[in-house]
Amino acid sequence: MDSLFGIGPMEVAFIFLLAFILLGPRDLPRMAYQLGRWIRQAQLLYEEMRREWEAEVREISREIERSVSDPLEIPPPPEAATYQLPSLSGSADANPSPTDRPEDR
Repeated sequence: MDSLFGIGPMEVAFIFLLAFILLGPRDLPRMAYQLGRWIRQAQLLYEEMRREWEAEVREISREIERSVSDPLEIPPPPEAATYQLPSLSGSADANPSPTDRPEDR
């Protein structure tokens, strides 16, 4: 595309002519200067945000690389559990009868 923001050279000339007529030769340079300052401030703000974004991405990338290169310290499994299940034979609670209520125990 050979135009500025989809606007051709004839449209740009018309906009400048219209601005010159509406603002006059005295106010047009002041408005153009102010517009230029706003554009420059927007560019600086964009650059600052881009630098901060890239710094955050680099920091996160380093953290990911560190976590991939350094394996996690996984503790060894605990020793065999000492908990034993109650035996099923000889226990009154192993097979409760349907008439047993928890309040009776």
